[in-house]
Amino acid sequence: MGMKESMETSRSIEVVGIGIPYYDMVINVNKMPGLDGAASANEAFYQGGGKVATAMAAVARLGRRAGIIAKVGENHRGRFVLEDFRYNGVDTSAVIVDEPGTSSPFCLSLSEEEHKTRIFIGKEGTAGELQPEEIDYGYLGQAKYLHLENGRPASAAAARFAKEHGIVTVMDADNYQEGIVKLLPFLDVFIASEFFYRDMFGGLAYEAGCRKLMEAGPSVVIVTLGSRGSVGLTEKDGFFCTESFRMPVRDTTGAGDVFHGAYIVGMLEGMEAPECARFASAVSAVKCTCFGGRTGIPDRETAGKFLETGVIDDTEALERLDYYRKNL
Repeated sequence: MGMKESMETSRSIEVVGIGIPYYDMVINVNKMPGLDGAASANEAFYQGGGKVATAMAAVARLGRRAGIIAKVGENHRGRFVLEDFRYNGVDTSAVIVDEPGTSSPFCLSLSEEEHKTRIFIGKEGTAGELQPEEIDYGYLGQAKYLHLENGRPASAAAARFAKEHGIVTVMDADNYQEGIVKLLPFLDVFIASEFFYRDMFGGLAYEAGCRKLMEAGPSVVIVTLGSRGSVGLTEKDGFFCTESFRMPVRDTTGAGDVFHGAYIVGMLEGMEAPECARFASAVSAVKCTCFGGRTGIPDRETAGKFLETGVIDDTEALERLDYYRKNL
């Protein structure tokens, strides 16, 4: 067994995420090289990554109390992951550090200026998978919201616990997994990518597919459509569409993760689903103006100013970029 992080939290956590944190290397080039080709990097630095992990960074950056339950490797990758959580304001007191010599997963995040696209090349770590019995349920029980990214045993156990204790569970259904589908009766807010949706429903119209998902359990269903915005369905609001914000994109890495975190913050602030989706879209758009999944996440004041005026104050983002540049 590993050891718990010793950092204590003095305030109760509002949002708890359970997921797999990554050690990311962020690289940006003007154009992807061809076979046997080469390219010069415009940016290169290390940063913490992962779906739920980055969503929790967004929750914290937007001023709410976020914590993560996860298992990380003991080596330099795991140590960096923890340090980056703390830099971004995410509580790590429920994180388990695995045995000496174990590593966290690694991901090369390569983005391109020419086509505004990216590719990911990952390598699994040697740290063990978080198990249901390793979850600190007392810590989870503090939360108002639980955020998940898969249907693995720990996530399934946490979703069941949340259902029993009145904690709202939000799922990031990015890639299609049978385990996620099986958890639908325990989920409250289901946010799926268009890829998950197409794998599950093919060409079925979005409103009809969202209705089928709602019938399985969630009260809110959102499907994110990248640059085309998102669609959603609730009984109160009916079927609705949210347009994306047109911004000068530098890197879309983590855009969906940040959307999820911002959507949860919207719910914490009492927004209805369409307003949550618009707020999340705005925060994600601001993020995309900077390199890396976490660098450009705005604070609440910056997000609010952007929604009101369309202007982005990038002062803090540039400071964070400088911070990350120094860790290469």
